[in-house]
Amino acid sequence: MKTLKGGAMNSNLLLEIYNKQAKMIYFYLKKNGCSHEDAEDIVQESYAKFIAYSSGVPSEKALSYIFTIAMNEFKKVLKKKGTERAISIDDIRFWNNFANDHDTELSVLTTEKNHEIALILECIQEIYKQLLLLKYELELSYKEIALLLGMKEETIRTYLFRARKEFQKKWRDLHE
Repeated sequence: MKTLKGGAMNSNLLLEIYNKQAKMIYFYLKKNGCSHEDAEDIVQESYAKFIAYSSGVPSEKALSYIFTIAMNEFKKVLKKKGTERAISIDDIRFWNNFANDHDTELSVLTTEKNHEIALILECIQEIYKQLLLLKYELELSYKEIALLLGMKEETIRTYLFRARKEFQKKWRDLHE
C-alpha cells in the first residue's frame, strides 16, 4: 500500500489521478447544479487541499478523499450563495433534441418527465441520489463509483439496488 506523503508526494500519481478524475468530478458537480466557473474552482481547490493535507492518505483512497473535499466545497459554495441545489438532467442532449424535435407535445412531455425525475431525486437519501447520478447520468461502472467514493464494489451494488427500489417506489407513488 502506497501512502502519499505531503513533501514526497509522487507527482506522477497525482497527475494521473487529476487527468483521469478531475473531469468526472467536474461533470458530477455540473449535474448537481453547479455553475461552470464554480465547478472548475471547486475541482482546483479540492486538488490543492489534497496536496496540502494528504499526508498519510493511502494512494487507493486518494480519489475518494478528493471527491469528499469537492462535495464539501460545493456545499460551502451553495451555503455562501444561499441557493438551492438544482439537478440537471442532461441539459445539452435535451436542448439538442428540443431544437431538432418537430413534435412539441413530445418535448413538453420530456420536460415534465425530467422535472419529475429531479423532484424524486430531491426526495431520496443523499447517498442514493449521488449513486444514481453517477451510475445512470455519468454512466460510471460499479468499479469506478467504488473508487470515486472509497467504498467496496459490492457495497455500491447493494446501495444502488436500494436506490433503484426507493426511486421506483417514489415514482409509483407520484403516478398513482
